[in-house]
Amino acid sequence: MVIGLTGGMGCGKSTVAAMFERRGFGRVDCDAIAHDLLANDEEVKRLVVGALGSEVVGPDGRLERASIGLKVFGSEPGLRELESILHPRIRDRWDSLLAAEPGQDWVVEIPLLFEKNLQNRVDFTVCVFSELTSQVERLERIGMDRAQALARIDRQMPVSEKADKADYVLLNEGSLEFLEDQVNRLLTQF
Repeated sequence: MVIGLTGGMGCGKSTVAAMFERRGFGRVDCDAIAHDLLANDEEVKRLVVGALGSEVVGPDGRLERASIGLKVFGSEPGLRELESILHPRIRDRWDSLLAAEPGQDWVVEIPLLFEKNLQNRVDFTVCVFSELTSQVERLERIGMDRAQALARIDRQMPVSEKADKADYVLLNEGSLEFLEDQVNRLLTQF
């Protein structure tokens, strides 16, 4: 079984994915794959610099994700260009991980699951839902300023719409134990 896990920024997707992983699921984190590609893939680096300009390269010669984020979140064409570079490579890596262990159950964290119409590539969809205030507070705790958090959240499909589209919704507005109980309840249905 392959579960597609989505939700808004700061909703707790990674926390939930770790809960699935502790229960024996393989885990694919599409954001982590993107970060790895930006840090380690020379072709990706060349294409990103060609699309966004040399100002996204830091003094150490590495791509600076913060600079890329500032550049693309204010520019729809820039964001589309970055996605056209990263998304096919992310899907290829995700496919190869799943193919390497065909008997394994998987949870795949896909922030843009519904935006990119990827729900047909998984068996079951789960959305982690949080209120906007909780999302922003969590993002501020990891160092994102409030204006940037709100701007990035605003560029995504509303989490309420993702919840409407999902097969199952987990509410992340309480304790970790409350969230764990919901994951346990979900897993009894399989």
